Amino acid sequence: MCNIIQVATRQICKLSDQESIRNLLGFREACLVACAESSVWTKFCEIDITDTIDELLNNNFINNDECTIPETILKYENHLTQPVRIHNIYKIARNNVQDKSLKSSTPRKDLNVPHDFAEGPYISLADVILYPCYAIVFKYFNSIELSAIPLTKAWFGRVQTLSFPEPNVKFIPSVRNVSNIIIPVVKNVSLYNADPTRIIPVKHTKQYKIENALNTIQDFEDIIKNDIIPYGSSTDFNWQTVPMEVNPKGGSLPVKRADRKCQQLENLTKAVLRVVGDKEYRIVDFCSGSGHLGLLIAYLLPKCCVILVENKEKSLARARETVDKLKLQNVVVVQSNLDYFVGSFHLGIALHACGLASDLVMQMCIKNQADFICCPCCYGGIKNCHEVLYPRSTRFREIFRSNEEQYFNLAHAADQTHETENAKTKQGYFCMDIVDTDRRLYAEDCGYKVFLGKLQPVSCTNKNNLLVGLYNNIS
Repeated sequence: MCNIIQVATRQICKLSDQESIRNLLGFREACLVACAESSVWTKFCEIDITDTIDELLNNNFINNDECTIPETILKYENHLTQPVRIHNIYKIARNNVQDKSLKSSTPRKDLNVPHDFAEGPYISLADVILYPCYAIVFKYFNSIELSAIPLTKAWFGRVQTLSFPEPNVKFIPSVRNVSNIIIPVVKNVSLYNADPTRIIPVKHTKQYKIENALNTIQDFEDIIKNDIIPYGSSTDFNWQTVPMEVNPKGGSLPVKRADRKCQQLENLTKAVLRVVGDKEYRIVDFCSGSGHLGLLIAYLLPKCCVILVENKEKSLARARETVDKLKLQNVVVVQSNLDYFVGSFHLGIALHACGLASDLVMQMCIKNQADFICCPCCYGGIKNCHEVLYPRSTRFREIFRSNEEQYFNLAHAADQTHETENAKTKQGYFCMDIVDTDRRLYAEDCGYKVFLGKLQPVSCTNKNNLLVGLYNNIS
């Protein structure tokens, strides 16, 4: 629920006629703009702290007469001890000391910019979200001297002085009759740091590591299949029947790029037309950008409702312009990270959703028992997060059980498909098939019939695999 609140709160701030409210979004409106699956800080504000509150209200931190301070609470205390990390920090520092010559090479810790609020010297949307959570924390631990979090208590007091509405925490029980307080040891790092537990392939994964991973999979190559011909390839489609507003050649793209974009869109559109047929589907175009794919589908399938889900405001503004020009009545525009979308739908589509975004799209579809059509990209960008774990399928988890890092090495190698004459390109395409076979098997574990093929012509993009999943509808 907090994710939905955060999205709504961002929009309220954007639309406010009060500058002080709009300023809560921070420099370039970047406060909490990153999604929780890629940002430790966003995940803390949206997920970790609310999960901790749930555990706290269930008394999960109380054992007889002992009380354990939640690690999440200590992580925020440590965060406040760290130097401020915001994009315009040197400008702020120069204004603070009235020294315009302050060099950008000066370490942040020497700038003396106060970490008074969650993201620095000024209040932001992060404080607004965290404040009611900590109101519950302090009410719950009312009878306990929380000497371990002095900076957090000072931060909470500063927020209170800004005339914030007092949260109603009267219903929150307080801890009583505790004789021993346990304070876990938590590494003192900023919550802006990357998750230290994630596996990160180096920029150029060593070839011997890739070969070791390929050796691990070689006995299972019979399950790695790509049908090449994409699902729906024989479906009728003619660019001459659609207006230039939904044709990449009608925009500002260079000719060659527009041609390739048309080829990509045509492949996915044919798959959509075959999946939908004459049914009145609700279709979600995840990571829609300005709506190249979704608006084309909306024009071709007027009986279907097409929902564009995108977190970039400027991209959606262009999409709305196209909707107005074509007077489309079957398009809904949603500014949101893809995993915050909560509506029901019949088909989810995504063209080049980066890294784990393709898996999040598939996961959303599986939760809704909806069909999916995905063309993944940025294989090297996949990583474990609170929503998705790799490998995806039971079969691949067994294969890489003893060395999970090998799986990520193969994913990184899958991005080495840039030049046809490059010796690693063939290897890269095989690694793409490995990762997408894992995705296929995972969806099949969930009751889907899955087709894995390639966009035609294969030269229309280096990331040309197409996954089509049908739930209880094998056709």
